[in-house]
Amino acid sequence: MLNIGFLKGQETIDLNLAKSYFHELDTLCKLDNGNLWGISLYGATMFVFPENRRIVANENDNEGNLVYNDGLYLGTLPDNVNIANTSIEWNGKQWTMVGWEFISPNDKYVRGKLLVHESWHRNQTKIGIKPVMTENPYLDELQGSILLKLEFIALSRALNSEGENKVDHLTNVLIIRAYRQSMFPENNENLFELHEGMAEYTGFRLCGMDPKMLPKVLARQLETAINKEGLANSFPYFTGPAYGVLFDGLKENWRYDVKKGRSLPEIGGDIVKGNIPTDTITLQKSIQKLISLYGADSLIIRETEKFENQKQRIDRYKQKFFKDDILIIRNNNINMRFNPQETLVPVENGIVYETMRLTGEWGIAEVKNGIFRSNDWQFFIISAPQTKKTGTIHEVDYDLMLNDGWEVVEIKNGKYTLNKK
Repeated sequence: MLNIGFLKGQETIDLNLAKSYFHELDTLCKLDNGNLWGISLYGATMFVFPENRRIVANENDNEGNLVYNDGLYLGTLPDNVNIANTSIEWNGKQWTMVGWEFISPNDKYVRGKLLVHESWHRNQTKIGIKPVMTENPYLDELQGSILLKLEFIALSRALNSEGENKVDHLTNVLIIRAYRQSMFPENNENLFELHEGMAEYTGFRLCGMDPKMLPKVLARQLETAINKEGLANSFPYFTGPAYGVLFDGLKENWRYDVKKGRSLPEIGGDIVKGNIPTDTITLQKSIQKLISLYGADSLIIRETEKFENQKQRIDRYKQKFFKDDILIIRNNNINMRFNPQETLVPVENGIVYETMRLTGEWGIAEVKNGIFRSNDWQFFIISAPQTKKTGTIHEVDYDLMLNDGWEVVEIKNGKYTLNKK
């Protein structure tokens, strides 16, 4: 076993294991041979170790900062670059970045799905799909959450059905989606679903799992997701692969339509021959029938009780971010990292995350007890620091490491921001 210690006293890294993961990814992409999306997904990939920010990569960067070692390239990720499972431009090259702690050592399918998912993101603009952030906060509110989880139930039934029953359930899925989007017209569900959902679909398709198993696996995943929270950020991980695998058996070359910019509901409409009501009254009547068909009364009761209990949390956040002293961080090309599985709380005209890491020209913020993000993504809010206004600031809710020349300044009456001296 080949190990290397990057710095004395630090844990060694199993380079042979990292090399085997790169080989697995290369093999999965070669087996696909570009058939799914028209291009090979393998390319510049780095694994990053969170404890020391060390990089193990399969290629050199364009600036030559990585060091060659037995077929791999080693280096260190700068502090101002967030570690995340993502696609990132770094040192003149577009990379797939994967945090080492997220790679499953025991489940090759989970591991392959993650590596393929993130490799797809590196290639998605070539495929023709624009990267976007979610703009669907209502999915973490009562009505939106109920309708999304009702869609999960119908999607699960479609995956577990055959023949005409499958198409009937897909029709119901599209009715639920159409009604929800008519109730919340200011959304980007379909675009966000292409961005994350097609990455996850591709991960499932190319991870090496028997294709015959996928419908059952995805149906079970949807059933489990009914009990999850924070779905405004994560719903495409469940709906995207479910729609994709359904379409695989119902419409030839449907991915070509995706590459042309069509949404998954539009493609589904072709399959069910457009048999979806367009007026809200008819859609609403259909929803009442589907609640009965899928036995969703208990879902409505559970969700209502959950959101009643959430009111106290919302009131606490309103006090913290709108009445107490606050620090406003403007989004001037900020990089952010957050947990997409974390429960989000809609408050006023924004969303509260429990944890987040922000980096900007001013420095780094590691937030651990709540941060508000405006719905237009223009600013973030955390509690104002108690005393120190420069350098490294340690608070109960966060650690703020300001770069030289930056300070916390008061704008007016307990409202602060970051300013360059």
